[in-house]
Amino acid sequence: MAGRAETAADADPGPPEPVNHGAAGLADARERTLLTAYELFRSHGVTAVGVDRIVADAGVAKTTLYRHFHSKEDLVLAVLDRHEQVWTHGWLERVSLDGGDTPEAKILAIFDAFDEWFRQGTYRGCLFTNVSVEARGGSGPLGATAAARLRDIRQFIASVAAEVGVADPAELATRIQMLLLGAIIQALNGNVGAARSAREVAKLLLEHAARS
Repeated sequence: MAGRAETAADADPGPPEPVNHGAAGLADARERTLLTAYELFRSHGVTAVGVDRIVADAGVAKTTLYRHFHSKEDLVLAVLDRHEQVWTHGWLERVSLDGGDTPEAKILAIFDAFDEWFRQGTYRGCLFTNVSVEARGGSGPLGATAAARLRDIRQFIASVAAEVGVADPAELATRIQMLLLGAIIQALNGNVGAARSAREVAKLLLEHAARS
């Protein structure tokens, strides 16, 4: 997994130039609103960012926002969907699968990518984790969706772990994700080397799993 780790903002295109007429203008307004909300939620959290801030930064009318997203909650859900496309599928899975010839190397490559990510000035934590915390792990749409997206990541890790030949890939994936989530929180608290420390523990887990 050579090269610089990307954040969601790096991987997503910037807001397009507004087109103020016809169907193209409506589509552009939706995308601009979505991308603006994406960056605001990533930088400041969901609760702290209101609809007024989003429409002001996106340069759209509030009626336009509600034409495309029936509520702020719907907009957050759309942002989470975009984040899965860009961050999970477009970055995390790719850097893992490109990270080595063995399943162990592919899993450890995630920690290497996180190490680069944590050291970027744009690091603001994991959007899925942040939303889950703000939703207090509830069963509402936001909490449930964030939990589902984190579960999808865990299932991806389990699919790689299955290649190690362990008896319970799901359990190993759960432990690996616990290390990743812990490193994410540590990095938010200023420990930018957290991924390296977590990687060492992950390596021991993988070695033990292979022996077992």
